[in-house]
Amino acid sequence: RSEAQTNVQKQSRRAKMKTKVQLFTEGTGVVKMWGHSPSVDLLSLLPEHLKKEPNSPCNILCVTPGDITSVLMTMSRLGRRPEREKVSVSLMEDTPEGLARHLLLLSIFLDTDLGPRECTEMFLEVYGNTMIRKQTAAYVESKVQTLVRFLTETLTSDAERKLAELVDVSHLKSKQRDAIEKVLLSWSCEVETDMLAWREKRLRAYYEDRYDYRKNLFDWDYNMTFKEIASIIHKKLFIQWREEGIAFEIRESKYPEPNRSLVSYTEGKEKGFAKMKRGFWGDIVQSPYWAIGTSAEDESLFQIKSMQHTKTCQHICEYNMYAMLHEISTGDRFKMPEATKESYGRSFWSGLGAFEVLEEEDEEDPTKDRLDLLAADARRGGGGPSLANFKIVLLQGGGVQALKGKKKYEGQYDLVTVSALSAHTLRREHGCTALLRPRAEVVCESADYLLNLDKNDKKNFGEKIGW
Repeated sequence: RSEAQTNVQKQSRRAKMKTKVQLFTEGTGVVKMWGHSPSVDLLSLLPEHLKKEPNSPCNILCVTPGDITSVLMTMSRLGRRPEREKVSVSLMEDTPEGLARHLLLLSIFLDTDLGPRECTEMFLEVYGNTMIRKQTAAYVESKVQTLVRFLTETLTSDAERKLAELVDVSHLKSKQRDAIEKVLLSWSCEVETDMLAWREKRLRAYYEDRYDYRKNLFDWDYNMTFKEIASIIHKKLFIQWREEGIAFEIRESKYPEPNRSLVSYTEGKEKGFAKMKRGFWGDIVQSPYWAIGTSAEDESLFQIKSMQHTKTCQHICEYNMYAMLHEISTGDRFKMPEATKESYGRSFWSGLGAFEVLEEEDEEDPTKDRLDLLAADARRGGGGPSLANFKIVLLQGGGVQALKGKKKYEGQYDLVTVSALSAHTLRREHGCTALLRPRAEVVCESADYLLNLDKNDKKNFGEKIGW
């Protein structure tokens, strides 16, 4: 081979190298299915004058959060403050898949037929795993008709009525509701979904010639980024998720069924023609641990011994879910059981903690693990915080510009939160300021937790945010 041919091949490879923007987009995906920063109680972000007036109503707009856990956290902590006249949280997503997934996760969270441990496991499995257990897939399918009836306002059960009291879909156009219904129906187990092939195709397209060495790249990403900003995310868990798409392992379960709630459509080409292609277009780089797996109220969970965390991000996720379920049912903050004691008939950790060895115990009464029995008073209406004045409003649009020029949204919001991936919608010409009430706050998610961005990129992102 001549030197000229070698040089031509090198130049060809350089020409094919992906830009930083391409790498980021291909890795993060075009449909956001989970958050890229820790979840927060939205009421804690309100302007100071509203915090001093705890009974006054407030309206909050969340622009493309891709994640409902901040809303669940806000709901569960309503009892910590004096009851407001009204709290309205508008969730805006740019895809019907995002809104459908919010409804599914919300219905799982509110399902009182599930025990606390079962609800925690089911929620996390649907939230972050590309493959799920058979019983979870059957449960998701059973929720489809419930959500369709809720969406079409043909309510037949208490669960549907409860959801209708909490969620407002009147701001969605008929076309948008039909699109969400179509997404829900596609979650049937009869719909062919080759999640493993779709995800492998994404990985091959992302890593290209480096695909066979991808585990070395996983290791590099962890040690150069994750370990520095969130060491609670265990290296083994991170690499396992990057390779297999399984973020939350439940004991020694098998995961033969695809998580259809992670399936979406995006614009592509086939034989030279534009076409909406069905597949897995979500995140394959960042991981689903950021929102509820990197921060918690109980600092003991972050204890370090022998230069290693005694708990992992899976423990943190489980603790946060269990704490929210406990507080929304009883009105009391959840306190971690002492390490030497059993909680609710069995060890607190359900099996999601892959690195904690627990001794086998005699089989306990399964009813001891049911949240409706643990919080019987709350079920009778005397325990958890009232949701009568709390409303979730669903909106569909690509950013604040979707509301520009619509009078019913002008001057309505006390707080607007914007995801990092939608920060560009904060430009003046997009009309965000027109949506704000006097002395309102705008909070934008930072880029601190995003991979494929170096320190200078993150610094520049922070400097450009704002007017």
